[in-house]
Amino acid sequence: MSDETEKKLLNAALNVFAKKGRDAATTKAIAEKAGRTEMTLFRKFGTKKNLYEMVMLQNMEKIQKSIESIVKDLDGKYKNSDEFLEIYIQEMLVFYKDNIEAINLIINDNNSAVDDQMGDIYNYIGDFLARNIPDTELDSKTLVIYINSFIYCLSLDIYYGRNDDVIYEEKVEKFINNLKKCFRE
Repeated sequence: MSDETEKKLLNAALNVFAKKGRDAATTKAIAEKAGRTEMTLFRKFGTKKNLYEMVMLQNMEKIQKSIESIVKDLDGKYKNSDEFLEIYIQEMLVFYKDNIEAINLIINDNNSAVDDQMGDIYNYIGDFLARNIPDTELDSKTLVIYINSFIYCLSLDIYYGRNDDVIYEEKVEKFINNLKKCFRE
């Protein structure tokens, strides 16, 4: 079985699991979405549980690498908190757009190992924000949750095609402007 087959099955599984949930997703739907047979899926992964765990593992690794890349690219490069915040939020918007299915699956999954990893990621980002938004009394880890919650909700609206009449750029700009006010005395 080729790497291309595995990739198609994993991508299809992510999509189906994210939209239907782990329990409601069927191997038949996943195989059909990938353009493969259930037999191929079972030969490659053995069980639906194995496939699910591989999807989670692969996507957690991808998320961690993406976050590490964002931190590396932005850390310590902006002397102005306002400019940093704008760039950070724009980067996170792209990150969520590119990873919305995985993030949705992770957030809605009942998996303590993943929850621990996500907690570590939020702590990592919180420390990053604290370094780059100095002299604020705001708790950086709370700020991470606040920013990411906004971006997650906005990304879900876009992903599911809700609120087609809303101009998301305006929502983001308003959010950033309101957030900047929190840093001014």
